[in-house]
Amino acid sequence: MISSAALPPEYENFLALPNSRADFIQKYLEARGVETAVIGVEGKRHIYVKLPRSGYNAAFRVKTIIAHYDIAPDTPGANDNSSSVFCLMDFAARLAKFNGVHNCRIFFTDGEELGSEGVKEQGAFSLASTMQKCGIRDEDIYVFDCVGRGTVPLLGLNVPPAKAPASFVKKYQALDMGVKGIFSSLGLSWVNLPMPYSDNAGFLANGFPAVAITFLPDSEAAAYMAALQGDADLMRYVKNLDVPDSKIEALHARLPLTWRLMHTDGDNIASLTPQSFAIAARILDAIALRKTI
Repeated sequence: MISSAALPPEYENFLALPNSRADFIQKYLEARGVETAVIGVEGKRHIYVKLPRSGYNAAFRVKTIIAHYDIAPDTPGANDNSSSVFCLMDFAARLAKFNGVHNCRIFFTDGEELGSEGVKEQGAFSLASTMQKCGIRDEDIYVFDCVGRGTVPLLGLNVPPAKAPASFVKKYQALDMGVKGIFSSLGLSWVNLPMPYSDNAGFLANGFPAVAITFLPDSEAAAYMAALQGDADLMRYVKNLDVPDSKIEALHARLPLTWRLMHTDGDNIASLTPQSFAIAARILDAIALRKTI
């Protein structure tokens, strides 16, 4: 596990400011020469990163990369989702000095933790809806959630709705395969398994191709894969679908420990692993280099 000394000194400060996380993100980026703007949508404060225009070329698809910065009340939120926020802040600082075309758009979203009762509660849902109304439709969405623990990237397993237009299915499958290609090109051991919905749910519901990436320790990933094969209700439980009440406690116990720590006091700095952040940085840099028409 990790000690606080292995993380940026600002990490503990971030965890200590549950009500000022948006301000912290803006000041952290400003200190590194990165401009931001707050976009208010339905009471949520989303942070948009303003990167130099030289990094964009209209010939290629835009890649929107997202991490939610809100945390469950009264929890440290060290992995969920401070880990992704810090990885994405440092990525933004690298992109600000990037020499070439990256076509990356970055948002730090608010209100992800409000989506437990339905995707329309998510801040990402109203943000995606607003983007559509502004004519922003043709781009890929990469959501990073809980990437501070473990070395195995998990790409959330999703199947496009049966009634989804063929054009959407084609774009989603291309995005899905692109992420798998990135993992393989980096020599990573990775899995494609169901995971709890993150901000990808709000974007998918608005017709955007969206994938979610999280990390697990290798032992937890292997145990979770085996558990899924042995109980069909586990996938339904992970996806927040109806399962027999009598099975809920047993199903929860079969989730990876990393996920059981979420929304508890156990989601603290001591639970993180140092290798995770370097792997996330490699994935983000590879996304920046990926170009699709």
